[in-house]
Amino acid sequence: MRMKQPVLTLLAVALCVAPAPAAQKDGFPEFEALAGGAQKVRLLPGQKDFVFTLYGAPGDLKQIRELVTVLRAEHLGNGFDPGPTPLPSTQPIFDYLATVGWPVICYPGGDMQIKGGRGPMGREHELALAAMDSAGVFTAVQLGEWGYYFHNLSHAESWWRDNFGKDFDAYKHLLKPPGLAGYDRRPVSKKECYDVVKEYFTSRSRDLLGRVISVTGHSHYEAYAGEWGARCIGLEVGENIAFTQSKLAFARGASRAWQQPWSVQVSPWLHGAVTSGGPLRLEGRDARGLDAGHSLSFYERMWLHGWFAGAAMVTPENSIATFFEKPEAPWTLTSHGRKAAEVFTFMQTHERGVPFTPVAVVLDHLAGYNGYMDKPWGILQPTAGDRELRDLFDQQLLPGSDHIHTNPFPSNPELSYLRPTPYGEIFDVLTTAVPPEVLPTYPVILLAGDMEFDPAFVGELEKSLRRGSRVLMAARHRMALGAEFERVARQGDVEVLESWTNSATGRPAAISNARLARLAQESLPIEISGDAIQFQINRTTRGWVVELVNNAGVIKQKDQPAVVDPNAIARVVLRPKIQCASAREWRSNRVYPKPEETRLEVGPGQSAFVEFTCPR
Repeated sequence: MRMKQPVLTLLAVALCVAPAPAAQKDGFPEFEALAGGAQKVRLLPGQKDFVFTLYGAPGDLKQIRELVTVLRAEHLGNGFDPGPTPLPSTQPIFDYLATVGWPVICYPGGDMQIKGGRGPMGREHELALAAMDSAGVFTAVQLGEWGYYFHNLSHAESWWRDNFGKDFDAYKHLLKPPGLAGYDRRPVSKKECYDVVKEYFTSRSRDLLGRVISVTGHSHYEAYAGEWGARCIGLEVGENIAFTQSKLAFARGASRAWQQPWSVQVSPWLHGAVTSGGPLRLEGRDARGLDAGHSLSFYERMWLHGWFAGAAMVTPENSIATFFEKPEAPWTLTSHGRKAAEVFTFMQTHERGVPFTPVAVVLDHLAGYNGYMDKPWGILQPTAGDRELRDLFDQQLLPGSDHIHTNPFPSNPELSYLRPTPYGEIFDVLTTAVPPEVLPTYPVILLAGDMEFDPAFVGELEKSLRRGSRVLMAARHRMALGAEFERVARQGDVEVLESWTNSATGRPAAISNARLARLAQESLPIEISGDAIQFQINRTTRGWVVELVNNAGVIKQKDQPAVVDPNAIARVVLRPKIQCASAREWRSNRVYPKPEETRLEVGPGQSAFVEFTCPR
């Protein structure tokens, strides 16, 4: 039995974009107002288009040339992540790729996370990238899963022995003490944790030529990667990683705050099994093959959603092994390769526009939110305010997305990775350290969790209020502001939320479910009702596009082929609150003659995109 999603009667709300009120149409922002401001979609520097990469590249120049020809002919990608390691021996490959103009992400090896290890790069590595730099082609060096390393692997002797092998004794002094989540001593405050983790990240960045693309998986540290200077704010999803959609909201918010692109790497691992080339088989205790790991349906939905959510780059991990029968000539495509070519062609031929996320969820700068470890900065005992944040993301906005601490769908483990959105994907996550002129671009600012109000943040709040934003806060935030509250409230629309205890958790919530529903009613241009479904709305030059994702109906165990339930159809109704001339679903090319009420069915494991064209 499918749960019904609340019917949303979505009304208009004015959106103001710094430094002046945004151009409006039917009470909603024009495309130019979003695309030209802080909320615009940022591509990789030097790139004119979204990037869909191949994961893996031959180390031979002739083979690289051959592979680039195949990727172009098959519409299968326009970048490499990872590409070759920058070395004197690989410089000819980078010289060639500079003429192609495709970005390359480099992997420095297994020591990339270890401070004091064998991973630092130097002048010889930088020289290998000289032609790419001269041509203005984007390169970066991955600092992968650094949050997970810091908290979980920096003290794991077995991992260190595997990594260093015969050199273990020479480096074992770098192991962190057990029981301290990566810290040398137990920190006493969030500020101390922040300083330690920042020093770790920035030291890694210096050792990796200052070209870091941060890739966080289990942690929610995307905001800090942007603040601390990552060239690209990346995240890994899939694998055994929970909280997919909240991580995207953190990354997109960090991208908009710090004016850097963000990216998504989709991992094929699922509880030890991995999608790889060939038929389904066991290798030791774990499954391998095209039907192992995650489902092709999940990959398709995740690739498309990453693109539509505003990522500059999507990386299908292990794709050189899964897109081709063999990673060599004649480069024959598999079912995964054919699907990837279909998806990338779709991306290249449709204007995704700008994700419309009218709500900024603002956390304290030092919050150190970490859903995976369920402790701020991986070690501190959570306060009531910290619990409030967890409940907001995992119980209210994205229920069922935490498979780390619970087992919500034992018969279908993949079902927790992408979830229906009761209120839509309407939010970005920011911290109180947000730079000037970003906060005023959000019509609604929701303060959540414990918070300190430093003068710079209070100034941005006041500016936002004067420009038309509405600020929602709890009674304790009002108390924390003290005498400044009256001055702040005089600047505009400040709402002190009524206290509400969530019956699902038994704990006080940042905001009630009823108020969240009203936010959706007040903030979005299209009413979406019917069966539970994941949805997001983007603004384009022609109008608005709604992404609808039915994550139900595809049952996937790690070592078995996917099973599809043909009855798991999501039936939804779209009613625009804007003037529109036509409605068309992109993938089927179906035109709906009555755009004022568009009814459609989204099949199991399918994504649909409905464009509403508005008169200019």
